[in-house]
Amino acid sequence: MPRTAAPAPQLAKVHLPEIRQAIPALHAYLRECILDGTLEPGTKLSQVALAEQLGVSRTPLREVLRMLQEEGLVEIEPNQRTRVAGLDPQELDDLYASRIVLETLALSMTIDTFSAAEARFARGLLKDMRVAAKQGDVSSWFTKHAKFHRLMYTGVGEAMQRQLTAYADRSVRYIRIYQLSEPGNWQAAGDVEHTAILDAIVARDRRAALTGLAHHLARTAERVLRDCAPQYEIISVPHALALVDRDQLATTAA
Repeated sequence: MPRTAAPAPQLAKVHLPEIRQAIPALHAYLRECILDGTLEPGTKLSQVALAEQLGVSRTPLREVLRMLQEEGLVEIEPNQRTRVAGLDPQELDDLYASRIVLETLALSMTIDTFSAAEARFARGLLKDMRVAAKQGDVSSWFTKHAKFHRLMYTGVGEAMQRQLTAYADRSVRYIRIYQLSEPGNWQAAGDVEHTAILDAIVARDRRAALTGLAHHLARTAERVLRDCAPQYEIISVPHALALVDRDQLATTAA
């Protein structure tokens, strides 16, 4: 009987540590392959072929696929067929609405303790992002970008930080689409917005920082949705944005 075709020739064998650490290592590898587009949306994943291709046992692979399913990154049908989750404009709309509400809350809890050292580190990250964008080093840009956003919620607890990171990670798949469609200038608008947000944080200008962050996230969602789903009517993001704007106006009036 012929072997099942390998689902993704670009995947490499995974050199796993001892068995008790195999699942976290395999999960991290496949998760990154989905987030960075190595495994494209809709890719069918044969557990037999995938295990053979990666050089791993099917037992940890099944557990890893279950974990990825819980994260919304793969879909497992009743017949156990598995595929990389497709791109859903409503999910992106909801993700960014959630990020707007939660990240502005986190920033409001962080801004008063944001230190000069953190500001210097943040400016260094922005500089590194510009260099990475100029060199076409997308992987480095996304790594620095994630670190920049995490600086804005260091004042919250671990549970909220984990949730914020999960939302941001799931957003990466969609931003990649926008990046591929405009390889020359996809990061330009974000660079201006990131700088303005950081300047407001350093100046302890709460209203400018919070509304700047909220509108930055909203504009990112709008740009990506306009590119990948032009017929989709954005619903959740404007509602989240209105909540932040209304709250900031009320705070100013008080």
